[in-house]
Amino acid sequence: MRPTRISALVLIAVAAGAAAYLLTRHYYADVPSPARYWPITLAFVGVAELYTAYTTAARLAGRSRPIHPIAVARLAALAKASSPVGAVMGGGYAGFLVHVSRLDGSQAGTDTVTAALGTAFGLLLVVCALILERVCRVKTPPDDG
Repeated sequence: MRPTRISALVLIAVAAGAAAYLLTRHYYADVPSPARYWPITLAFVGVAELYTAYTTAARLAGRSRPIHPIAVARLAALAKASSPVGAVMGGGYAGFLVHVSRLDGSQAGTDTVTAALGTAFGLLLVVCALILERVCRVKTPPDDG
């Protein structure tokens, strides 16, 4: 498995942001606003992955009980899957934010806060997933020569 490329995540976020901006621009008045608590799930998953990265690093370093190699591979797969999710959600909320931040009104103000939180927590999820993925990398053995 190859490491996640930052450029791929940026491309995903930009595409999701552009799509969200266009959809928001055309259909903002027709659809209900996103709930304010939805971005919290991104933060929750990101913090859980960060904690998992911390405990996995300790277990791999021998400071705690050993960890099975299959568990490390599964954690790497989790990190590899959740970083694009964070990029899509963060980019989508950013595109939504670009449109609603220019509008007036109380609903637009509430949506601006929700979109800002979603953007930040999507970025948080990407960073935490990349940290977990880095912790799960196989270390190259030292040369004996």
